[in-house]
Amino acid sequence: MQALRRLTQLQLAAGARLCLGDAVKPLAASSSAQLFQTGSAPRFEEETKANPSLASQEAFLKKWNEVAPSTMDPPSFASEFAAKSKEPAADGAVPEKVTFNFFLPHEKPYSGAEVDMVLVPAVSGDFGVMPGHVPTAAQLRPGVLTVQEDEGTTKKFFVSSGFAFVHADSTTDVCAVEAFPVEDLDPATVEAGLADYTAKLATATSGGDDYEAAAAQIGVEVYSAMNAALAEK
Repeated sequence: MQALRRLTQLQLAAGARLCLGDAVKPLAASSSAQLFQTGSAPRFEEETKANPSLASQEAFLKKWNEVAPSTMDPPSFASEFAAKSKEPAADGAVPEKVTFNFFLPHEKPYSGAEVDMVLVPAVSGDFGVMPGHVPTAAQLRPGVLTVQEDEGTTKKFFVSSGFAFVHADSTTDVCAVEAFPVEDLDPATVEAGLADYTAKLATATSGGDDYEAAAAQIGVEVYSAMNAALAEK
């Protein structure tokens, strides 16, 4: 019961932030460079020559040099500090397994695990990740994340929200706000929660309370997804 309540509260909090999202001015991509530490220009220029994808950073650096004081070093970028992923095999061979990482705020169910496939519930549509999958970034929706560890072992987790990242080397990272094994969901509690939020949505909609209606709609979506997960169990 406590786990179910915590899952819904977190989803409601995320929904409230989404309601306010339209009122927040997006941060320009170029302005994000102001958040980075300073570094050395020679190192940056050397990396730019070796990697054409840094052309936009080079353009920013040129603009920086035009206006920045001569006593201030040029900025460094996040890519200089990020861990370098493994380069694909020279012969184009596809890995036999997916390297899977599953992150939660309170634990890490999978860390560098070799699995056969991961089925991801995404906002844009569910998709399966197998070795050789194209690089992808996707936002999660409330639904079931299925991990097929091998031919005879499959585990299912209900996730509230988050993001999934598939890398070129077949490494897949899933970062969820909250998740629980599907078998931990209580059918009676899910049914009661769905009925409760459905009633709240009807009341808020008829009363013209947009905030409460949005919060209730998120509750309906979460409990409906949990109900569907139990039906498939």
